[in-house]
Amino acid sequence: MKIIFTQIVCLFILSTLHSQTFTRTELPTTLHIPWEIIYGPDDYLWISEDSGIVSRVNPLNGDKVVVYKADDYFAGDSSEQLALCFKPDIGHGTTGMALHPDFLNSNTPYIYYVYSYNSGTAQAPATKFKIVRLTWDIGIDSVIAHKDLVLNMPTGYDHLGGRLMAINREGIPYLFFTVGDNGISEQNSPTCYEPQSNNPNVHAQDPNFKNGKVHRFNIDGSIPADNPIPGNSFYTRGHRNPQGLMYNKDKDILFDIEHGDRTDDEINILDKGKNYGWKYVRGYHDGLFPGELDFINNYVPNPQIAGDALVEAFFSWCAVTPPTEEDFLTWCTVAPSGGEYYNSDGIPEWKNSLLVVTLKNGTTTDQELYQFKLNPDGKSLVTSTAQNPNPKKFFGADQLLNGRLRDLAVSPDGKKIYLVNNFGDVLDHITVYTYQPTATHSVNTDQLFVLYPNPTQDILHVQSNENIESLEVYTIMGQQTIANQLYTDNVDISRLNPGMYFLKIKSEFNSPVIKSFVKL
Repeated sequence: MKIIFTQIVCLFILSTLHSQTFTRTELPTTLHIPWEIIYGPDDYLWISEDSGIVSRVNPLNGDKVVVYKADDYFAGDSSEQLALCFKPDIGHGTTGMALHPDFLNSNTPYIYYVYSYNSGTAQAPATKFKIVRLTWDIGIDSVIAHKDLVLNMPTGYDHLGGRLMAINREGIPYLFFTVGDNGISEQNSPTCYEPQSNNPNVHAQDPNFKNGKVHRFNIDGSIPADNPIPGNSFYTRGHRNPQGLMYNKDKDILFDIEHGDRTDDEINILDKGKNYGWKYVRGYHDGLFPGELDFINNYVPNPQIAGDALVEAFFSWCAVTPPTEEDFLTWCTVAPSGGEYYNSDGIPEWKNSLLVVTLKNGTTTDQELYQFKLNPDGKSLVTSTAQNPNPKKFFGADQLLNGRLRDLAVSPDGKKIYLVNNFGDVLDHITVYTYQPTATHSVNTDQLFVLYPNPTQDILHVQSNENIESLEVYTIMGQQTIANQLYTDNVDISRLNPGMYFLKIKSEFNSPVIKSFVKL
């Protein structure tokens, strides 16, 4: 009883709550259509820019050095313009970039990046994308060699994808590269392809085509022998416009981020050989789009692909029936782009989270950062409540300053978030948000958690703004009757005998709290 009494008395001690508070600054760096930003192990920011440019920026003062500019960069040709609908130009640009997982090793000081080039001739141009490896001399801070690793990656008139990631998986370094479906939405522009069977997006399901896929290469650009189909670079298929990749190295979980079509922007967990549904399935397997349930219920795995199966989205924004109105600003899609897995102690509330930035300033959407709090398994989200929503949103109030957020990077201490934007009304900035933990107010810890109904007979609920990590139940004699229920806000007490009990609540940022309740 003495231990229990001591814990109850502690309920009346005032504690300090902390919130995520950030200071916004901008680096005085001149950029031109940046696409990727990486905080390198050399303590510099690495940025890919238009026209085949790789830049290196000092994060302390914003000083920039262009370390490489591709002499074969190609911005497409007027002869490649689509003759139909609004006559778009062929897709081109500089997109993803990655540093070798062991970048500071003198044997592997490699930079990988992606840009468009002319795979045809001057008389018959054919724009494609390629992955190039640059060799960085750490001693003289200069690129000393370049090598084409992967050629003839497709482009189109929309939905280019373009994210590149270099990671070690089980000690083996790989390159992952995302390619969109390269088509134009038939809902938005039904006359661009006549018939629609000419639309490249019909090939997102077909492993014989490169578009609509996430590709996996060995770090030297060759194709891994254990890819889903021998000799084929495809790793997963059925993607619309995958613009982001995130990797939890502790759990070996790879995520992609992609745009939906009027609905269902997605985050997916990428498993080798799996099918993510586009263009026949959007987001969750809820059947809100005509024909989805037929495709899901009658899906036949590809016999060429071991373990082939349809996979539901890990998370879907805007999981609604597709809207019929033509003003895209009214659609609830957010246009997510770059992302990072965050596992730093720098911002305690963000530890073990996915961070995703968005491009769209719409009627109900902002250009902002989303934080998705993960459970310890890394493959599921902490339950969202009205008091503690998941995901949480940040920096939307600054969207007129920040613009379309293309990508983000995180400082090694986890306390600085670097954002780059491109296109739109605000152009080519590096915005920095620095975490400033501040005491917002003091409250009685007894008020942090409300039990209801109390008394109760079956289920006891806990209402709180805190992230609850575990719940335990004790008798008034200190005997534990329910042990360590993880990441939940309710507990089944139906099997307990009537009487008074104590609930021990462990949350993310406060000492354990003990509250009493009565079982009827």
